Formats: sequence, C-alpha cells, structure tokens
Amino acid sequence: MIDPSSINQIVDLAHIEDVVGEYVNLKRTGGRYKGNCPFHDEKTPSFVVTPGMGIYKCFGCQKGGNVIQFVMDIENLSFTESARFLAKKYGIDIVETNSGNPDVSMELQREKESLQALNDFALTYFQDQLLNHEEGRTTALPYFKERGYTKESIDFWKVGYSPASWTAFYEYAKVKGYSEDVLLKAGLIKQREKDGSYYDLFRNRVIFPLVAVNGKVIGFAGRVMSKVDKAPKYVNSPETLLYKKSDFLYALSQSKSEIRKYDKVYLMEGYTDVMTLQQAGIGNVAASSGTALTPGQIRMVRRFTSNVTVIYDGDVAGMKASLRGIDLLLEQDLNVRVVPLPVGQDPDSYCKELGSDGFKDYLKNHEQNFIVFKAELLLKETVNDPLRKSEVISDILSSLSLISDKIKRELLLKELQTKCDIPIQTLYSEINKLDRKNRQNDSQKSISQELSLLKQVEATINEYADPNTEALSDKHQERALIRMIMLHGNKPVGTEDLKIIEFIIQELDDEENASFQLVHEPFTSILEYVREYYTQNNNAPEAVDYAKHPNTSISKFAAEIYSSDHILSKAYSDNLINIRTEDDNYPKELIDIFLNLRRTKIEEMILEEQKKLLDPEEDDSEVLQVLDYLVGLRRKIAEQIGAVTARL
Repeated sequence: MIDPSSINQIVDLAHIEDVVGEYVNLKRTGGRYKGNCPFHDEKTPSFVVTPGMGIYKCFGCQKGGNVIQFVMDIENLSFTESARFLAKKYGIDIVETNSGNPDVSMELQREKESLQALNDFALTYFQDQLLNHEEGRTTALPYFKERGYTKESIDFWKVGYSPASWTAFYEYAKVKGYSEDVLLKAGLIKQREKDGSYYDLFRNRVIFPLVAVNGKVIGFAGRVMSKVDKAPKYVNSPETLLYKKSDFLYALSQSKSEIRKYDKVYLMEGYTDVMTLQQAGIGNVAASSGTALTPGQIRMVRRFTSNVTVIYDGDVAGMKASLRGIDLLLEQDLNVRVVPLPVGQDPDSYCKELGSDGFKDYLKNHEQNFIVFKAELLLKETVNDPLRKSEVISDILSSLSLISDKIKRELLLKELQTKCDIPIQTLYSEINKLDRKNRQNDSQKSISQELSLLKQVEATINEYADPNTEALSDKHQERALIRMIMLHGNKPVGTEDLKIIEFIIQELDDEENASFQLVHEPFTSILEYVREYYTQNNNAPEAVDYAKHPNTSISKFAAEIYSSDHILSKAYSDNLINIRTEDDNYPKELIDIFLNLRRTKIEEMILEEQKKLLDPEEDDSEVLQVLDYLVGLRRKIAEQIGAVTARL
C-alpha cells in the first residue's frame, strides 16, 4: 500500500492541467480550463479543470476528482497503478507500507505491469537488433534508409527489427526470465498445435512500436520487407490488457503537441505515411493503421482537436469504402475535410515525389470539405441513371444532416444543389425529413434516462407509504450538510463566536439530534475525516485538503462542489431543502439544514407510530393522537423551511 504522504506528494507535484492536457484539448477560461469530456461524447464542452484546486469535473457525465482519479478513469487503472504511473512520470519516490494492498484488482494490476515490462523489454530488443546486429544492419536498416528515413527519424519512431530465426526473441526472453505465459499474453510468441512448441510472431520483419497516448508501448506491428514475400504484409499484436485496436491511433502520442499547436490533424492509413510527413515537417499526423475509423479512435482525436483532414490514397474503391468512417467523424461534430491524392499515390510516396514544400502546397490547394468531395466522387457514377442519382443524393444528404452548424449546413446544401441540379426546396424537404428521423433517434436514446428519472419520482412519491423504501431526501440532506462544511466550515455563525464546523458538530452530538446518522457515501467518510481533522487542528479542512485526499470518493465529491460555482441541483427543492447560494445567507442555509434533519426524525417517528396501528394490542386512539401531533409538527417545520410538503 502506498503511504498517504506519497499520495499527497503526487497530488501536489503532478499538475492536473498538464496531465489532463495530454488527453484533452483544454482552453483557458479565467482561472480554469475547459474542454470536451474524454469520457463521453459531447458537442458543447462541459469538462472543467481547476488547477488551483487540483481537480477536474465533467458536468455532463459527472466524472470528477483529483489527478490520480483522472488517470484511473482515462487509463482504466487501479488507484495504486495510477499513483505509481504519476510517480514515475514526475520522478517521485513513493513510500510503500506493510499493511497490504487493499486493491481488489491486484492480480490484474500485476498482469498489466508484467505485460508492460515485457513490451518495454521487447522494444529495446527490436531496436538493438536493427542498429547493433549484423543481420539487422544489412537486412532491415537498408529498408528504412532506401525509403529516405534519416537516423533521427529512425530514433524518433523507435522502429526495430525481428530476426529471421523462428525463436530468436523467444529464447532471449526466456534467458531474461520471461515465462511462456506472459509472452503468449503479450502476443509476442505463438504456440504450435502440432507439438506445443513456441515461435516468434514477428519473424523477419521491421517493427513499428504501437505507443499509447501516455507514451507507453502497448504493442507492435511487423512489416515484411520484400514485395515478393508471400507472407501477410503486416502482422499486428493481438488485443491484450494494454492494447485495444479500436481505441488506438498510430502516432497520436508523438504528434499530440503538434496537433494541439495547429488545432488540426492529418489522418491517413499507414505507419510509413506518418513517418514521411513528420520528417517533411508535417508533425500533426496520425494513422488508423489500415482499418476503418472507429468511435473509439474518433474520441481519441477529439481530445486534441475538432479539425480533421483525411488524406486519401489515390484509390477510388478505397475512398468509397472509407466514407462511412467519415460520417462517424461528422456525427461527433468534427470539422472534416479531405485531400484526395492522384491515382497510384499514397502520402508516403507522393510526399517524397513532390518534396516537403511541394507536398505542403498540395495539401493546402487540394483540401476540400468532405460533403463536396463525396458529392463529386459519387455523382460521377450517376450519369443517365436517375435511380442511382437519387440513391447517391440521399446518401450525401444523410451525411449532411449530421452537421449541426446551421450556417455551414446551409452553405453546403446550396453547393450541393449546384452540383446535382436538384431544386433547393426539394433538398430542404429531404434533409428536414432526415432531421426529424435523427431527432427521433436521439429521443429514443434518452428513453432509459427518462425512465430512470420517472422511477426516482415514483419512489419519492411512494416512500412515505412504503416503510421499506429508503427516503431519497435523507441523501440530499446529508449532501447539504457536508456541502455546508466544505464551503463554509471555518466561517462564523451566530453571536457566540462559533464557527460553522463547531456548531454542526455540537448539533450532531446533541442528544436531540443523536438519532440522525449519516449513512450515504461519501458523506460518512467526509464527516469522519472532518471530525478527525477538527480534533487535531480546531478548524475544518480547507478546500485543497479535500481535493488532494487519498480517498478518491472524497476528492471526487470535492471536485463536484468546488467546480460547480455552487449551482444546486433541482433535487434540493424536490426534496424540501431550500438552499440559498449567496455567501451572506449561509447562516440561514445552516438553519434550513437542521430543520430538515428534525423533519426527517419526525417522519421516522411517524413511521414507527403507523406500524403500531397494525398491532392489535396497541390503543389505536392513543396512536392516532400521537400521529396527529407529529404530522402537525412536521407541517410547522415545513412552513419554517418555506417548502410545500406534498405528502401532507
């Protein structure tokens, strides 16, 4: 287990804006940064990073917390893995305790660490084979040099070579202590069914390391060097705990700073395409590794830019096959342009033919909006075929309907009208139909959320009638109390020179309120921490103490409170909590909270009295008198709060 002092050091030294900025294209707004959330699809930025507090918060999907929590969320790591990742990144020596690791995913963590260590080992091995061994220098190094790659490019991309021997890597890895089990899980070796023997996956191939956005090697791609070799041109690592093909874009790790700088990415297919363009001075590049674009890859792009230019090989059939992937980009509200290359050319070959400056000019002069490109590409096939033309126009309009910017859509619609020679009103009519269909689909997507909300409302209405139903209002009251402590804990209240924190602790410990206990997380943990802190310091914790707390449930709640500008959920009014947001009203807010606590206690007493009505030995008249008194008391408290008790 990592010592809390090490956790505090990590949170203090790992600047959250820098860590998040490696995954999200952040823009400064005052003392905060905003960007599109990396955890869910959104068109309007709702993701906020507050450097002064060391926290992040998304007001769309509600994810939030400190820098360790962010790494946990973005990299799908455990708390311990995230802390170690940041410690290594920032050169922090962490202290381990002997109390055992409480992480229930420890076995998974160890497996990930083993795979990562093996990938790092394999990277060094392949590089060494290319640069320092006779076979690599005479067989593989000429492959890169003949294609014009400099030593700087070879080093930058960390390319390598796997020898022709069937077992060279396997035998070397075994000598270094790596087991067949981990070698198989990493996809670096395979096992023959015939005799159970093992052999190298990447045999007699140049190696391209697959580097994740965080800079870690998660897999490899091996390419044959001879055009006459009958083996598959490329062999890639299988999916592992570290590598998921649909969520990976080649070169994004190396190119992300340039993509941010120019707020644009050139997207292509091959590894050598991006290597050549980067060497030519075009560094904002990435490759889909020869596959159709996936939603996961598009989410990766959106972390860094909203502007995508797809460079197409000069192959009409290939262009048509990739059109659906471009529609996915439009669905995510990205600005999509394309640059088609001449027949028989790809970015690698054409950049070398034109030279650096010539290719840059070509990109600039031939870039066009995707909708225009699609129309020109497909309408060529519709001459003298009205049915085919109708199908093509419908397809183009379907893509156009994905663009949310009304001005952009209007201009493109008019340009489409000139190309297809169809009355503009007809096009308007068809795209309006598509809009209605899209809205209907969007509505269907939200049905489950609406049903969930309806169930919450129903539970709120029925909670009093059903003694076994948990009172939703309790949780909101607990939240209000903890929020009061976090925002105003050290402020004065009343005329007795008391602090808010002192008043709250006294009230909770008073016999009258003794029956009220917090039962929901993270509120119970926060109150326990606050009591301990107050005992030691005679103060409530400051905001930064919550934000950097090693308990991620506490730091996540702190992110929610301190990132929200104190805009309260409608749930407060729905649950009879009349919270005022102005700082000078916090004493009245405090009174409201405790009035609600007493109301909760009275409702518990009412439920107990109601149960007595089912007991034949109880005097119904006495029970009804008590109930009448309690209901009246509850009504008075509701009037004091200024709320309307719907159940009365």
